[in-house]
Amino acid sequence: MKISHTGPPTGPGQPRRAGSRPGEAAGEFSRYVDMRPSGPRSVPPAAPLAGLDGVLAIQEVPDATVNRRRAVRRGHGLLDELQELQLGLMEGRLSEATLRGLAARLEEARPAVDDPKLASVLDQIELRAAIEMAKLRHGRD
Repeated sequence: MKISHTGPPTGPGQPRRAGSRPGEAAGEFSRYVDMRPSGPRSVPPAAPLAGLDGVLAIQEVPDATVNRRRAVRRGHGLLDELQELQLGLMEGRLSEATLRGLAARLEEARPAVDDPKLASVLDQIELRAAIEMAKLRHGRD
């Protein structure tokens, strides 16, 4: 048996490099590549950031969903304070911290909402909290 090729095995299971042909020397592709260093490239001038001001201004304007979430959070907070007040009255331990918390929540600015049903529910919650605060103040006088 005569062996004519002594290079690395290139059978059906061996990967071949793309673009290489049998007998082609490795590195011959370098003659097709321009190896001369290119000069410094100029950088284009910076574009003005005028559009950025508009984007920032839009982000600062709260949308309806943000106000709705704030209003719902306010309503839940008032209901939590009223529940604490109710539990305190039932147990006979009305704390000053509960009263201050309820008063502080009532004094917070109410977010503007477009939904009339949500506004009505908030009105009712605030009215109930104000009545409870008035009853407690009247009982102390």
